[in-house]
Amino acid sequence: MLRYCKNCSLLLPHDADRCPQCGAPAPLAVRPAAQPGPAAPLYGTPDDREAEPMAEAMSQGATTGTMILFAIPVVGFILALVWSFGGTHNEARKRLARAQVVRTLVVAAAAALLVLVAALVFSAVVHSQLAYYYATPYYR
Repeated sequence: MLRYCKNCSLLLPHDADRCPQCGAPAPLAVRPAAQPGPAAPLYGTPDDREAEPMAEAMSQGATTGTMILFAIPVVGFILALVWSFGGTHNEARKRLARAQVVRTLVVAAAAALLVLVAALVFSAVVHSQLAYYYATPYYR
């Protein structure tokens, strides 16, 4: 913060104890009061936020090994279900398993929807060909 000499109105250096021009003692630096900024939103009650401790993250090797186990088609999904619903005391692995279960269910739903649309398109094409076959008298 800038300071001025009260005697001669000279701008003082920040580390000066006295005015270099007239020798008058420099005024004390006044620090502005901290301006309150916008507060971060608080969700839940303080008891809820304090009750949930932070889980320690898994190492890179443990995460990679877990993802490799999840990649095994049926065994990986069963393992993810077991770890999601209490088969482990490691909270980070439990969160990773829950994310894998959700991801697997979303991909399965998308694949089922794709198969349903493909079956409907195929049946519409077959139906139109059969209707054309039976509607024309030349093929009888």
